[in-house]
Amino acid sequence: MPDIEPSSLKEGKLYRDLEKSVSSLDETNPPLYPAPKPLKRKLIIYLLIESTISLSLYYNYNSLINIHPLVAPTLLGSSTAALAQSINQYFNKKLNFRRVCKFVVWGSINGFFTALWVELLMSKFDKTLHRIFVDQLVGAPTFQMVFNVLSSLWENGEISASTRQKYIKSLKYSYCYWPLFSIGTFIYIPKNMIVPANCLANLVWNIILSKLS
Repeated sequence: MPDIEPSSLKEGKLYRDLEKSVSSLDETNPPLYPAPKPLKRKLIIYLLIESTISLSLYYNYNSLINIHPLVAPTLLGSSTAALAQSINQYFNKKLNFRRVCKFVVWGSINGFFTALWVELLMSKFDKTLHRIFVDQLVGAPTFQMVFNVLSSLWENGEISASTRQKYIKSLKYSYCYWPLFSIGTFIYIPKNMIVPANCLANLVWNIILSKLS
């Protein structure tokens, strides 16, 4: 009977151990795609609910304005921000309710202060060009900073070292998006529809923000 070399035994054992580790890794980390049906169903339900709420708020915007000038923009801002985050989660096939809540809070803040900001611009500056410049040189960086600070506090409980880098990165992206919208807003959109239009534009922007954050 031929002798079995110790090195052969070791190689065989190593091979078996490697097979076990790979198989266990596959079991503990299943592939992300496709999403399980229960998860996909939940994501679709979220999208339907948030879409219905956003459309309802949009079509009843003027009625809500009559209740209080800041109720409608706050609610519409929060619902469209939540919808943007849910759209992002649907395509990523991940469900994170905590992040949805973060964007609800951000959308409320953004909608509330956007209404005040638009009112300030319209009352203090008569020329459209001045409104656009102030909006982009003061409003855009300020609103973006608020989002990045909120995001850092929400995710880390503090303003982390990477907040500044994320702020600069997202601000660069914002200047590829918001200037054109600002020009179109103050030239073509009636004053009473500026905030609803801004909330709809924020729907797209919040999808971008959810990826950047």
